[in-house]
This record gives sequence, C-alpha cells and structure tokens, in this order.
Amino acid sequence: MPMRLGVIMDPIGSINYKKDSTLAMLLAAARRGWQLQYLEPPDLFLAQGEARGLMRPLQVRADPDDWFTLGAVADRPLADLDVILMRRDPP
Repeated sequence: MPMRLGVIMDPIGSINYKKDSTLAMLLAAARRGWQLQYLEPPDLFLAQGEARGLMRPLQVRADPDDWFTLGAVADRPLADLDVILMRRDPP
C-alpha cells in the first residue's frame, strides 16, 4: 500500500512553480508513488474529538504550464494519512 501524504499549505495555485520547496517535495513523493492529499488550514476541524480534514486528491507534474490537478473534496480523518506536512509561508 502506498504512503498517504497530506499537505496543509497556502493556496497551491499561488505558489511560485520555479522555486517552491513544497512543490519539490510533492514531486519527489509523487515519483515514489505516494498518494497526495491537499488541504488548506481552514479545511481542518474536530468532530466528536476526532481530527478531520476536507481533503482533495492532488496530482503534481513537472510542467510549469499545468503542474497540479485537484480532485473532489472528501471529509476524512487525519488518521487516514501516514504523513502530514504543514507548509505555510510566513506572514
């Protein structure tokens, strides 16, 4: 079973494709066959004491003109993920 990585980050469409280290990590994980899930900070919540998130499957590509695709939103427990990265730009 592939690793399931969740990335909590600022809006993915606003990052700089050429120099964003989060994108570099996601591309490396995708090359290894990891499943990627995308979340923004407002997508995180607690429900009956369980940490959950509104996750979207994420596909990334090394193409500066078409480098990501997001799937449909699903409400899932964060415990479904093997790895969670919190990557936010400083204020």
